[in-house]
Amino acid sequence: MTLSSLKIHLALALVLIAPSSGALAQDSAELLAAEAAVASAERAQPRGDAAGLLDDARAQLRAARDAQVRRKRQDALHLAQSAEATADLARARAALDAARAEVESKSARNADLRRRLLVNGGRR
Repeated sequence: MTLSSLKIHLALALVLIAPSSGALAQDSAELLAAEAAVASAERAQPRGDAAGLLDDARAQLRAARDAQVRRKRQDALHLAQSAEATADLARARAALDAARAEVESKSARNADLRRRLLVNGGRR
């Protein structure tokens, strides 16, 4: 091969590789986003239904990684997106559960304070 034909073949190889490397970068970005969402949901310490959603998100993330290893790009992409959405839902449900628990706690405290005021007010 001459130097110019070598350059042409090298350029052709780079042109063919470039789109797939961009797709790989997108797949990796989707997996990273899913991993970040799962980690965020874990930090929320979900309980009950939210914990089940977090388990689902973890399973979807594992499946996405497996699909990526098997080079099933579309499957990996969809599974990663699904894992991210499920983890976001788990985090949101955990936050809602925590807010409800806080409201219930404050309502119980307020009811206790009202009872105390009524008891102390009647003694005067």
